[in-house]
Formats: sequence, structure tokens, C-alpha cells
Amino acid sequence: MDLNFIDLEFTALFGALGGFLGMSAVILTVLVHIVFAIAVYRDATDLDRVRTLIIAGPAIWCIATLIGGVITAAIYWAMHHSRLNPDIPIATTETTETEEA
Repeated sequence: MDLNFIDLEFTALFGALGGFLGMSAVILTVLVHIVFAIAVYRDATDLDRVRTLIIAGPAIWCIATLIGGVITAAIYWAMHHSRLNPDIPIATTETTETEEA
């Protein structure tokens, strides 16, 4: 066997493997974006009934999450469910201390 032929076989094998891994990463990324977009849309629809959404409505947040993925979903959560939103009250913690005499 010629050594150049073996080198070509390895090159073709690793090229095919790289293409497969690249396509797998793209498909996985698209699926994650779709799942997060659906979750943001459902949450935004439920939240829109209770209070006003910040910046955009549920459909726009869904489209933005389709494009931006996890980062956009995190921004949505921070704006609507964290203490960055002034509409969310601070949880009160009541302490009851009993003193024994």
C-alpha cells in the first residue's frame, strides 16, 4: 500500500467526522433555541395576563429567543422574574424569637 493513500483515507475519515460533529452541534443548538422560545412564549403569555410585559409582547420575545437562544431567555427572566423588575415585591421574612426567662 502506498502511504499517500493511507493519509488520504485518514484525512477523509476525519473530515467526515468533523462534518458530522459540526452538523450535530448545529442541530442541537437549533433544538435548544426552539425549546427555550416555546418556554418563553408560554411564560410571557401567562405573565401578560397578570401584569404588563417589559419592552415587547409574547410573540416578539419568542422570536427574539429563537434568534438569541439561551442568552435572550436569561435576559427575559432577569427582566420579568428577578429583583431587577420593580414590580416584584421583596419577600418579607418574619423572625419569631422566643426568649426564655
